[in-house]
Amino acid sequence: MKINIKKWTSNKNISFLFKILEKKDEETRFIGGCVRDKICKKKNYDIDLATTIEPVNIVEILSKKKIKIIKSGISHGTVIAIINKEKFEITTLRKDIKTDGRHAKVEFTKDWVSDSERRDFTINAISCDFKGNLYDYHKGLQDLKKGKIKFIGDPKKRIREDFLRILRFFRFYAYYGKNIITKSDLKIFKNQVLNLKKLSSERVYSEFKKILTSENPYKTLNLMKFSGVLNYIIFSSKNLEKIKLINKFDKINYLIDFTTRLAILIDKKFLLRVSNKLKLSKNENNKIKKIFHLEENFNFKDFEKNKIKYIYYYGHEICESLLIYNFIKLHGNYKIDKYSKIISSIKNIKTPRLPIFGKDLIKIGFQAGPKIGKILELVESWWILRKFKPTRKECLKKLKEFD
Repeated sequence: MKINIKKWTSNKNISFLFKILEKKDEETRFIGGCVRDKICKKKNYDIDLATTIEPVNIVEILSKKKIKIIKSGISHGTVIAIINKEKFEITTLRKDIKTDGRHAKVEFTKDWVSDSERRDFTINAISCDFKGNLYDYHKGLQDLKKGKIKFIGDPKKRIREDFLRILRFFRFYAYYGKNIITKSDLKIFKNQVLNLKKLSSERVYSEFKKILTSENPYKTLNLMKFSGVLNYIIFSSKNLEKIKLINKFDKINYLIDFTTRLAILIDKKFLLRVSNKLKLSKNENNKIKKIFHLEENFNFKDFEKNKIKYIYYYGHEICESLLIYNFIKLHGNYKIDKYSKIISSIKNIKTPRLPIFGKDLIKIGFQAGPKIGKILELVESWWILRKFKPTRKECLKKLKEFD
């Protein structure tokens, strides 16, 4: 079977790479996610290549052509080539010699079948040459059409080789899965849940973020709940049903970001534990805290009346997330159109800026020091009470009242 890869072959960087890597008795192919998504007609910005050429020789070939190289993964057979700011991951065919659930010791090979056998799922083992010919050693095409996420070989063995495959299974199910997952399938993951603690927080975060930001995460999260994986990550699944409501925002073509989805999903009392488990960034953690805090006394009608004030104090992003969180907290009892209208309107509101500065006070005779900050705060409070309408001239006039 052949696929149309004209977009790749017409890319000068890709065609140049193939030209220099296609040597006598050596072969290079597109592999994994880029091939899978090309078949599904999904966007994929990462182009990965597999080759029979050993890493040291790849480095030599690229260096001769003065191509920038990243060699951090060379011991595992991976070299990253950077051509005109475009990155390409090039990995030598390999087979696992030893695994410990996190890392693998590998041996390089020229056998495409052996290399495919070490990959996780059938849909990720399809490769494609420069002419568009597909190589499918494990019926991955068939599984892709059926929406079946199937391990290559014995699932228990494949999971023991790398425990991240538990989360990767659910991630690929979220994006490609259609088939019914049985209780016996879930039991395999249930028996391995505790091994997730052997993974770094960064790896868990990366996979969970992709799951939660998928188009319809509820079905996958529900499977994760029954396998014990969800509670391992967020400690409670009591808010899971609320995730169903995020699909209401599809009607207004509004994409809800990861942090807002996480705020909807987690139990407030577990925020610190979830934050530590996933190593959330300071910004992510603070955003969720702010949503929780503001929601306690949130009043939709007050927001409608004073939306500029909310934007001034908290910014557009927090305000949008707060509205979504509030809608979902109320179980979608309000019409989505009402929320849609206000979300659309605040996108077009510019954040007001106080039209005077500390230097203006100094110019009219105030001495530099803490007093300037206090006076600015007083003028700012007056300006906000008047709904941000006073002009620079009016604010300067008001200053003199505090002299």
